[in-house]
Amino acid sequence: MALPTEDLLQQYFDDRLALARLNAMQRIEQFSDANLTMHELRVVLVVASGIAPTRERLVRALHAPADSIIATLGQLVQQGYIEPVVPENDRLTPTEEAMNLFDAVAERRDTTMELLANLDPDDLSALVQGTRALRVAMELDGSEEGGLLPADTLIRMQHHAG
Repeated sequence: MALPTEDLLQQYFDDRLALARLNAMQRIEQFSDANLTMHELRVVLVVASGIAPTRERLVRALHAPADSIIATLGQLVQQGYIEPVVPENDRLTPTEEAMNLFDAVAERRDTTMELLANLDPDDLSALVQGTRALRVAMELDGSEEGGLLPADTLIRMQHHAG
């Protein structure tokens, strides 16, 4: 018999917090040599991911004031993480250094994939089903607010661009 929804939600948030704590130090350690603030790191990773190919999309994706984002982009250009923005097309282009940071996140993903591969198949199936349902709910919420594009759309865009 399933637990009441309130108990399941509490367990989900407790487990999510525990997972975040387990990953936090490993993730932060990856970026310690970058000498970036957390805000700058967020901007670099979002630009390198392809989620925000323009300044306008970056402002919307990060829910930050445009002047703050523009100032941060200027700093990141000087630090060598973002190519200078061409005003005609407003494209944000990550440098090789930015892509190296983004790839460090992907390497961590490989480690997570190994852990997932060792789960009981029924547990993995339940995790995948729950994760998909949460993703769909988040995408619907984000699209209603004019925010992020659904992941499937982003993947299709990346395949067409590459």
